[in-house]
Amino acid sequence: MPAIEGSYQHVKSENLEAYFEKMDVPWVMRKVIVASSPALEISRDGDEWKLMFTTPVKNNTIKFKLGEEFEESTPFGKTMKGKASMPAEDKLIINAKTADSDVNMTREFTFTDEGLEIVMKSDKHEEVAVRKFKRT
Repeated sequence: MPAIEGSYQHVKSENLEAYFEKMDVPWVMRKVIVASSPALEISRDGDEWKLMFTTPVKNNTIKFKLGEEFEESTPFGKTMKGKASMPAEDKLIINAKTADSDVNMTREFTFTDEGLEIVMKSDKHEEVAVRKFKRT
């Protein structure tokens, strides 16, 4: 079982711009997100998980407990309600919905000893984006 907690650095994205375009993220913000190479720190304090994405432009922190609804702010200014689950020892899934629509978004984190991969999907469109991180 790979460790989940720790530090990660983004190394590669696939189809990110097309995915966020279909999610109606404004052009300027889309360009900033695609150009970013975030660091990610994952920690846990008891039952509470914390994912902290850090970039030179904007930081984003998500705090949650597995199985409980939580609220998060996206880097592009939307508020979402989500719920996280861990269906396997190497997988974390966050399902979320924006407050102003019925669009469901899924982020599936798969952990390995080398790093992690985040696959992003939405029921709004067929585009799938992938962000890959190495463990630091």
